[in-house]
Amino acid sequence: MVRQVFRQFSLLYVSPHLAYNADMQKIVQNVSQVSFFFFLVFGILHISLSILIAQGIAPRLPWLFFNILDLPFLLSGLLYGSTRLSLSLENITGNIKTPLMICGGISIVLFLIALYFNFLIPDVPFR
Repeated sequence: MVRQVFRQFSLLYVSPHLAYNADMQKIVQNVSQVSFFFFLVFGILHISLSILIAQGIAPRLPWLFFNILDLPFLLSGLLYGSTRLSLSLENITGNIKTPLMICGGISIVLFLIALYFNFLIPDVPFR
């Protein structure tokens, strides 16, 4: 009993909820950094390949990679955006779990819609 009272008023005591929230925040920050790297790499590749296609320089290979990299580019962008938004909303709400679930759910729905349209609508045939 005395030990529990001491823990509640001690400055060294960290509640399990706060430790879990801090661990979760660190994981989300790491995922955000990794997804930003992939977003940057896929974005640069996607834009440079679209320029190569528009200029007509080596049109076959860029067209193939342009069609392959659109979904990973979207996935890394959604992952980066949802983690950064969750981290920003965590400062307001004090809890990272709820904003992460909401942003993650919206991102999953958007990605599923993009998957549906990507495989439903055929690509323009190569000329």
